[in-house]
Amino acid sequence: MLIFLFSIVLICFGVYYYLMDEKLSTQKTQIKVISRQNRDFKSKILNSRNDDGPIVIKYKPSLFSTGTTNDNCNLYLSPLENSPVLSNVAKDTLVEIQDSAEIFNASWYEISIKSQTNINNKGWVKKDILITPDDTVNNQEEPTT
Repeated sequence: MLIFLFSIVLICFGVYYYLMDEKLSTQKTQIKVISRQNRDFKSKILNSRNDDGPIVIKYKPSLFSTGTTNDNCNLYLSPLENSPVLSNVAKDTLVEIQDSAEIFNASWYEISIKSQTNINNKGWVKKDILITPDDTVNNQEEPTT
């Protein structure tokens, strides 16, 4: 009986070790990919700088906490159009607005999207891609009497 219990514990430990090793391997792969993307992004930023000086991002508090995409769009790593694309966002996707910023006279929202994996679900989209509650209220027609 003691040998049987020891065998069960040993098998459970083996399964646990295997699962943790797989999880660690996945996280190492994600870190490698993110590191490569970070290096590529840094080189793009350095190459895109012009003689006007450094890139200035003005962060502003967002007036809204949610929005909906009005068209298919890209989810960018940063609020720059030459920034790496993290994923594509489908039309009519409900998003959570985290922050807002202005850069080169263009407004951007930092958003997060619900996803099963939580990988590449947070990034930046241009302000005109999102429909916010204010847009919905302001675009309603006045009732006629």
